Amino acid sequence: FYFENEAVCMIFNAGELTLVEYGNSEILSVVRTELLNPHLVSVRLNERQTADAEDNKKMAYLVDLKTVCVVDLVFNRQLAMISHTAKVDWLELNETSGKLLFRDKQLKLHLYDLTSHKMTTILSYCSYVQWVPQSDVVVAQSRNTLCVWYNIEMPQQVTTFPLKGDVVDLQRHDGKTE
Repeated sequence: FYFENEAVCMIFNAGELTLVEYGNSEILSVVRTELLNPHLVSVRLNERQTADAEDNKKMAYLVDLKTVCVVDLVFNRQLAMISHTAKVDWLELNETSGKLLFRDKQLKLHLYDLTSHKMTTILSYCSYVQWVPQSDVVVAQSRNTLCVWYNIEMPQQVTTFPLKGDVVDLQRHDGKTE
């Protein structure tokens, strides 16, 4: 049992991942996966949603070491199956579940657009990456450079800053990111 996710409890048992949404006694989803690591699963449930929007419940997870699956949990259907050439060691959907970031063991950072089904490699030697909370801004580190994508719709437009040391965490308070 993993309770670290704010929206769901993740239950790993016998090669299956079961999701139970907090406040709801029904099982949200059950999927088969060889990997029992909660850091290789990204679940987004109705985050940054407008008042008139439909339920937006999505999950990205690894089917195996090189295959990412993205599913719509409301309609119980597969949205994408992404086969990759290297092992994936990190993945995360943005809050609106339209974009997926994932990093492979070669430390390459990839962006997958769930609408266009286009994958773009946006950074090499990525040692740290995170979506900025309450935004679609991405912050990543490559060696001694901090990279920021203020508009992820245009991944070729990256702002870089020289950096000493390693980024270990990113926090957002009162509209300010540190």
